[in-house]
Amino acid sequence: MLIAAAVVVAVAVYINKASHKPPVDPRTVTVVRGDLVVKVSETGTIEPVDKIDVKSKVAGRLISIPVEEGEYVKKGQLIALVDRSLIDPQIASTRAELEDGQAHLAQTIAQYNLSVKQDQMAIAQSEASLLSAETHLAVVKATARPQELAQDQEAVDRAKITFDDAQRNEQRKAKLLQSGYIPQSDYDTAQVALNTASSNLESAQQALSLALAGPRDVDVADAAAGVNAAEVNLETAKINAEENLVKKYDIDQARASVEQTSNDLDQLLVNLSDTTIVAPSAGIVLKKYKEEDEIVQSAETGFSDAQSIIVTLGNNVCVNVGINEIDIAKVQVGAPVLITVDALPNVTFNGVVTAIAPASTNEFDSSGDATTTTQTSIAKFEVGIAFQNADSRLRPGMTANVDIISAEHKSTLMLPLEGIDFTGKSGTVNVLTPGNKQVIRNVTLGLQNDTDVEVLSGLSEGDRVVVPSLDEKRRTIDISGGDEDN
Repeated sequence: MLIAAAVVVAVAVYINKASHKPPVDPRTVTVVRGDLVVKVSETGTIEPVDKIDVKSKVAGRLISIPVEEGEYVKKGQLIALVDRSLIDPQIASTRAELEDGQAHLAQTIAQYNLSVKQDQMAIAQSEASLLSAETHLAVVKATARPQELAQDQEAVDRAKITFDDAQRNEQRKAKLLQSGYIPQSDYDTAQVALNTASSNLESAQQALSLALAGPRDVDVADAAAGVNAAEVNLETAKINAEENLVKKYDIDQARASVEQTSNDLDQLLVNLSDTTIVAPSAGIVLKKYKEEDEIVQSAETGFSDAQSIIVTLGNNVCVNVGINEIDIAKVQVGAPVLITVDALPNVTFNGVVTAIAPASTNEFDSSGDATTTTQTSIAKFEVGIAFQNADSRLRPGMTANVDIISAEHKSTLMLPLEGIDFTGKSGTVNVLTPGNKQVIRNVTLGLQNDTDVEVLSGLSEGDRVVVPSLDEKRRTIDISGGDEDN
């Protein structure tokens, strides 16, 4: 009984003391001045800005690849040599074929030109012969005109007078010769003159007789036959000239053959040049696909790229990173970026956002029926970041940690987020005064990140804002189903 009474007294004393325990100061956070930065942090991969696959345009055996992975090469620097032993004989053979074709073309042209000249001369000669034959026919067909008949009669009369005179002279000379008054030679001269006069008279009489009789049928027929023959010769000459068109086709074919062979030679020379493979631009050898003595296929014959790639070059490096759909709205082209890489601790590189993908790169898997689509990952958008102070230690494939600066306010008033128990840009907070009194103030907020919020008005630097105690937070968590009190 005494023990029970003592316990009751002790409990009463404890309760009395507890009811007079001094009050505990509320938990607060302090308004400070500093730099408020809103950033999006993510991990990406360093990749080359310009990646070029150097391929072979010709097939063959690689006899030299004087570059190694990681090596920096200049534009035009030798990358590889392809064996040219199969191309050289083709070039020599094609050159010989081209020379033969050019000689044949020259001969064909010369023969054509000679044939044209010969045909032109034959046509001219035939035309002249035809004109002569036609003129002769016209002469043969023509009858004597009155003037011509008069001239022929006059010629007969003159020949008759000359004959009569020569006859009388011959008779006198004969008598004188018989009497011995002249030598025999004088008589002979008179006899010759008589014979000549007789012949001339006979010719004049025949000409007059022919003129009076007109052309003979046989003479007209012969002259007409001559005209026909001349016409046939002219037509034959023209036909031969037309055959030159065929010879001109031979020239065209010979010229086409020369052009084709010349094109074949040009292509072979290009192929020969392509056996020397050089860097199309300066860069780093990212990967080497082939070794010496391996066979490479032509990149222009439909084979897969992997068969013709010799090396892959890369120039400047950048960072490609996937930003989730929640944060992508905070990222803008031109935003500054802080970059660190795991391979270079304690080194920070500056960068800038250069590109933002217009569409998400996440994949979807179809399951169930055709109308059901299940999203297997959070939608992400590809963002490109360029280095502003990159160096040779940065290599493609390295992991890069980026902080994309969305907004930054320098030397501004900041309050930890736990001091705010409302949403939006304005509300009230409890401020603990120096006299430990709580005063409600209206505040306007600005920029906000994951831990702090900018105070635009209502608070001053050093103000202490009352926040829930840790016990209250635990109870809140317990009520909502948390287990931090366990």
